[in-house]
Amino acid sequence: MKLLSDQSLTHKLPDTLRCHCGAEMKRNGTTSKGTTRWRCKACGFSASKKRPDVTNAATFAQFITHCTTTETLSVTAKRLGVSRSTLKRRFTWCWLVDVPDPTISHTGRVYDQIFIDGTYTAGGCLIVAATIDHVIAWHWCYRETSRDYQHLLSRIPAPLIVVLDGGQGAASAIKTCWPTTKVQRCLVHAQRVVRRHTTSRPRTDAGQTIYRLALNLTQITTLDQAATWGGQLHEFSTIYQKGMHEKTRSKDPATGMWVPTWTHANVRKAYHTLHRRCRTNLLFVSPDPPEGVLDPARVKAPTNSLEGGSNAQVKALAHAHRGRTNEHQRRMLDWWLYLKTELPDDPIKIARQSNWGKDQLAKVQILTHDENRADHETGRPALYDNAIDTNYNHSTGIQKGQI
Repeated sequence: MKLLSDQSLTHKLPDTLRCHCGAEMKRNGTTSKGTTRWRCKACGFSASKKRPDVTNAATFAQFITHCTTTETLSVTAKRLGVSRSTLKRRFTWCWLVDVPDPTISHTGRVYDQIFIDGTYTAGGCLIVAATIDHVIAWHWCYRETSRDYQHLLSRIPAPLIVVLDGGQGAASAIKTCWPTTKVQRCLVHAQRVVRRHTTSRPRTDAGQTIYRLALNLTQITTLDQAATWGGQLHEFSTIYQKGMHEKTRSKDPATGMWVPTWTHANVRKAYHTLHRRCRTNLLFVSPDPPEGVLDPARVKAPTNSLEGGSNAQVKALAHAHRGRTNEHQRRMLDWWLYLKTELPDDPIKIARQSNWGKDQLAKVQILTHDENRADHETGRPALYDNAIDTNYNHSTGIQKGQI
């Protein structure tokens, strides 16, 4: 039974308590767990002090530890000395606590460089924007479309440099949201595109040369090296121009007609990939950063800090908790990403401000109650039925929703 106390539970509790009958209570030994027992002098009612805030804080701390590590629910329950079902029941309200949006309290800081990339999990596609040190923001979607990238980039002030893996959706969104930002294509992804066309062991001299040029991309750190590499690419086009323009007549399996095709199509694709990126100044932004960059030495060309950092750990966490529902998996990854931001708040403080998930639960109940109500004036039906109609109806039975 709840004891009457005027003081907040977060403060020091009084030495004496009042019973529900209004009389004072006195100390009366301890319980089997060592908690002080209190007994009413008038009616003899016995109880102990309850601290639901302390209990909820401890439960939510265990929940955050479970969500942000690869520790399974069974291992966590064993460590805490409870059953799996008990721990699952304790965590029921924890899923209702919303993860704050880190960009809401953003002070308008302009970053020198931002890395953006998407990764796919069972919960959907996760697009992450991060610096070399911490996560800035993220967005859940189905695919890496331009609209989804715009939803993410519009929440962040335009940086000086942005590094991306080469997706068309991200490039289109950057032109819309950050038109003045310098774009640096990831050099490792540029190498992978060339390797996809030539393989890692090309047989022709042209294939070996263009693949060697692609491998040299990640070793360029100065403008002189970039100019030398550009000259080598131009020299490649001069030497192997005749071979890349050769055509061979082959039979089209669909129409059965003989049509001309490029003899060295893969080498052409690899060359045009590098030539197009070099011509549009997308490869060597890091050796020549724009004005305003505070530390040019920290400007990087590849997205390794994001793919090998946040995205790799997100995938490991999603694989460790692969039995979770999509919604729960997204909530777990949201908490992990939030704690990787620059200045995250204490999760227990966030849960306490939301009244331990009760505020979110109240919003859901009000929304469900209002939207599920049928409108007889307009003829709008309810969103869903609450149960099978139990009234008698002469029909074929349960197959049509009757009993």
